[in-house]
Amino acid sequence: MNAVKLLEPEDRVRYDYLRLVFEEEFEETYLQFLISNILCYELLNLLPLCASLFDEFGFPEHEDSRLLGYAIIGTIAEYLEGEK
Repeated sequence: MNAVKLLEPEDRVRYDYLRLVFEEEFEETYLQFLISNILCYELLNLLPLCASLFDEFGFPEHEDSRLLGYAIIGTIAEYLEGEK
């Protein structure tokens, strides 16, 4: 079963945003995770780490906020550093 389908609608939108940012900003790692079939797992791990940022920046109403994007990129980068 696809775990993403079990997410609440709000979390699905956040998941899709994380996936987009991850693909655009961390393309090599994104492709490695996709090929290894762990991309969904890693994105699900990132959701709770980014929850306060989404709340703070009023996502999805302010989805185009550059500051939100930068904060999410920083959180993903920290997460990936912890994975090494």
